[in-house]
Amino acid sequence: MQTGNHDIGAGPAAILAVESSIPILGDLRMVRLGFQSTAGFPAARSVRAAFALFLVWNPLVAQDALAEPANCPRPAIVSRAAWSAAPPVGERMRLQVPKSIVIHHTGVESHPHLPLEKKLRDLQLYSQRPGRENGRPKRALGDMPYHFFIGYDGRIGEGRGLEFAGDTRTNYNPSDKIQIAVEGDFTNEQPQAEQLKALQALLCWLRVKYAIADNDVRTHRDLADTSCPGKNLLSTLPGVKRPGQ
Repeated sequence: MQTGNHDIGAGPAAILAVESSIPILGDLRMVRLGFQSTAGFPAARSVRAAFALFLVWNPLVAQDALAEPANCPRPAIVSRAAWSAAPPVGERMRLQVPKSIVIHHTGVESHPHLPLEKKLRDLQLYSQRPGRENGRPKRALGDMPYHFFIGYDGRIGEGRGLEFAGDTRTNYNPSDKIQIAVEGDFTNEQPQAEQLKALQALLCWLRVKYAIADNDVRTHRDLADTSCPGKNLLSTLPGVKRPGQ
C-alpha cells in the first residue's frame, strides 16, 4: 500500500492523507491518517469513520483481506455473529500480534448433544462474570479466553479477536499467542476424529497465514504447570502439529 493523499469522495475539497501504512500481522495493516481539509470538508468527521471509508474505497486493502493460503484454505468457522456473541469488554483486554499457537482442552467432559453455538455463549458468559472457581475467586475476563473453540462434532467456533491476547488462569504469558481449545477432558476422554481433522485444518491455515513455524505450535503444558491438553490429545499432536508433511 502506498502512502499519500486520496480523494474519499466527499467533494473536491475532501482529501484524506494516509501518512503511513505499516504491516502488523498477516494482511492487517496499521494505517495512520491525517486530513487536509478546506471549507467543504466536515472537520468533525471521526478518524474511525474516515478509516472505514478508506478501507471501502481502496480495492487493494479489500483484496488483501480476502486472500487465503492456496494449500491451506480457511476452514469453515462459526462466526461470533452466528453464535450471538456479546461484545467484548475492551478495558479487560490487551492487544497482540500473533506469533505462535497454543493448544488446550477445555478440561471438562464433552457435551455431544449441545449445539456449538450454545457452548460458545455459555463459555463467554461464564468468562465475563466474576465468581469462584475451584473454591478460589475468579476474575471477570473481557471475553472467552480462546481465539478458537473446536466442538465435539468438529465444528470450529470463533472466539475472541486475534488482535487481542488470550487469557489464562495459569502462570504463563499468553501475549502474541493464538489460543485453540478442543472440547473435552482428554485426560479421560478420547478426542473425536472430527475434532482432530478440524484441528489439523485450523493449524494448517493459521500457520501459513501468520508464518508460524513448527516449534511455535505448543501445548498449554509446554508453557505452564498443567496437564492440559490431556494425555489422550497430546498423543495425537505429533501428526496434527505438522499438517501436510
